[in-house]
Amino acid sequence: MTMPVSDMEEIYIVTDIESDGPSPLRNSMLSFASVAMNRRGQFLGEFQAVLEPRKDRVPDPKTMEWWKTEPDAYKAATENAQSPEKVMKEYAAWVKGFEGRKVFAAAPLIFDGIFIDHYLDLYTRSRVFSGPTHSQVIFSGGAADIYTMSGILAGVPHQEWTTRRVPDSWIGFQPHSHFAIDDARGFAHLLKRFFIVSSLPQHLRQLEISEFGDSETLCNELVGLIVTGKKTATCGALAHYEADGEPLPEVGKRYIVPNWDGVPQCIIETTSVEVKRFDEVDEDFARAEGEGDLSYQYWHDGHKDFFTRNGGFSPEMKLVCERFKLIEALADQTTTKE
Repeated sequence: MTMPVSDMEEIYIVTDIESDGPSPLRNSMLSFASVAMNRRGQFLGEFQAVLEPRKDRVPDPKTMEWWKTEPDAYKAATENAQSPEKVMKEYAAWVKGFEGRKVFAAAPLIFDGIFIDHYLDLYTRSRVFSGPTHSQVIFSGGAADIYTMSGILAGVPHQEWTTRRVPDSWIGFQPHSHFAIDDARGFAHLLKRFFIVSSLPQHLRQLEISEFGDSETLCNELVGLIVTGKKTATCGALAHYEADGEPLPEVGKRYIVPNWDGVPQCIIETTSVEVKRFDEVDEDFARAEGEGDLSYQYWHDGHKDFFTRNGGFSPEMKLVCERFKLIEALADQTTTKE
């Protein structure tokens, strides 16, 4: 039985390209990368490739002068190049391998999208921008422009619609670098943020996001405890903050807490932050985490399991221990119109 299109999961193929000029009709795409993610913001896979320049295209002089200012990025965009035909056929197969409605997304769509569209059409007879009767449809209609989404999030006029003016946290602390895979990951983080906060009033959209749990069951359980006021503390491995380049929570700062589906459930405010070893956590903090029977042993066993499956556990590992208070439950606001 075929699943109705409206019920199929949407898979967003967030893409960044690097080229030697502004037009696929005159210039070549040098490299590109795509990150696949679902509406919940889960990253599902990545694709990246470097392409040989087309023999029937010439580099744009102004673009090549600009590339001289980014030598490392240019090197990454041109080394170990493969034939465009081989790359695009592999890319089309990769996209088709995801079950669900595939939606192309880029920043800006009008640039990255036309290069991918042109190359797909030329080498695989499929398109990004195609009608319903196209013989090789691998993307669904209505591609997403992440520049537009970032402008809506920021609440700024059209001339300021860009990803360059958003906080680093919105793009996963991945500054725009002109390395295709890094930029695609950053844009994917921004798209995830849009899905989480777009239903909220404008004054709440600027808040950072705090996520809990590593599975649907655990996430929704923990968020439920927060919404009911039973959970007022949490902890995470300091090593994860350092590896991701993510700053520690700030006292007095407020955060949006979504459930597993990415729907905002509440606003919390950090009241204290301490860095301590796992074996230094006391019963009072364990109780404030609000889980299970509230005992230290329950906290110990549950968090030992959590850290073991998320990078490794040690009694001496350093934790970021955060306390917070519930500011507002959002159950009735997720559909509020401004």
